[in-house]
Amino acid sequence: MALTRVDPLLYQHDELEMLKPLLDGAGAFLLSVYSSYAVRAAQVTDWMHQCFPGVPVFWGGPHCISAPRLGLAHADGVCFSEADEAVIDLIDRIARGADWRRTPNFAFQADGREVRNRVLPPFRALDSLPYYDYDFDGHWLLDRELVPMSREILKDRLASWPLRVPTFYYLTSRGCPHNCAYCNNCRYQALWGTTQIRLQGVERSIAEMEHQIRRLGFIEFVALADDDFFVRSRDQIADFAEHYRRRIGLPFGVAFSAQTWRKEKLELLLDSGLTVVQMGVQSGSQRVLDEVYRRNVSVDKTREVAKHLSSFADRLNLSLDFIIDTPWETREDCYQTFRYILGLPPGIFVNLFFLACFPGTPLYDRAIAEGIIDPESQWSGRPSARSRLRYQRNWETVLILALRLLRLASRRRITALDTLMHTLGSRPVRLVMGLLPGEFFSALARLIQRVQTTAQKHKKR
Repeated sequence: MALTRVDPLLYQHDELEMLKPLLDGAGAFLLSVYSSYAVRAAQVTDWMHQCFPGVPVFWGGPHCISAPRLGLAHADGVCFSEADEAVIDLIDRIARGADWRRTPNFAFQADGREVRNRVLPPFRALDSLPYYDYDFDGHWLLDRELVPMSREILKDRLASWPLRVPTFYYLTSRGCPHNCAYCNNCRYQALWGTTQIRLQGVERSIAEMEHQIRRLGFIEFVALADDDFFVRSRDQIADFAEHYRRRIGLPFGVAFSAQTWRKEKLELLLDSGLTVVQMGVQSGSQRVLDEVYRRNVSVDKTREVAKHLSSFADRLNLSLDFIIDTPWETREDCYQTFRYILGLPPGIFVNLFFLACFPGTPLYDRAIAEGIIDPESQWSGRPSARSRLRYQRNWETVLILALRLLRLASRRRITALDTLMHTLGSRPVRLVMGLLPGEFFSALARLIQRVQTTAQKHKKR
């Protein structure tokens, strides 16, 4: 199924032609695919089939775990579960001339139908995995021209969230204690029947961080990207903190949930370099948490943890995540989120995400069934990176965006602004604003976002 639609995400034909010398002679192509970029993977795959007939193309990654059927519209096979063992088996079969279609954890099409092989148990030997591949030889960047990967390019690309300095992202575990309807973690539960949280050993984690940071030579911050770092016991965190302080010593950040939060765990990490903490709240409406996101946490609990976190505001960058612009919210739900943010102590950063309906998640299936998004295709993943109001074009959502902007501008509580926001959120004002068209609020939202973008650019300079 060839892609013909024009999109800025797609490569130009001349760009793809640059890849021919690099790919010539390969026995198979393996692509890692995220839903946001599935259209690009599809384009590259179709081009590979045209230029290298008979060479199979395989997909893996989050997009394939969530929705293997979408990948099979282009790829010869997709890995719909973890690939640590399966991909070795796949390559071995191809090298021996054996039937790769029998590889566990892989799916393919036969006579127009999807065939899935058996699912391997969760991979547990995390300490046995090789280090991440940060070699530069044979690595290239394709962006209008084919450029050899270099230390300077990688340093620039890794200068990202949360501190905009060269950041080393690292996972010390797999799995999440939640089963939220918007996250593809739920697909693992569907495969295995339960949540499988697996921890990498402290020595193994520290040894790789030590090696990679020394080798790269420019890392200033370590982002531990575990879904919930606090799933560890107190003793495990104490052990990690001691080794990290002594052998790494760089500022680092972690994420945790209100369910696993323990003040003593946070305090153990503070003296080891912890400078950024992140917690998901997602909504100030309990109805949305329960009925839409299926997130097993209470608003009161997250509010209680946020209050505890604020006592560390002088030592930490504190961030709370919220998901806005959900088609199943009401104006009252939006107002509850606004009130939640308005009541937060000063010094806490509010991180806003516009809802992404990722393929394969319950919210994606619901949106398809209700006609909210187009039927399944590679293009349906594109809105996952959107940043404009689509569903909740109302006064309450504009207030959320404005409140986030004000909190970015000042870490202190300014009484006059606090009073103003309470007034703008009052019932009489909300009633009046309810008479205005959605286009008015879309324009206001875009204005607030432009101001925020300009302010952030100015701050970087």
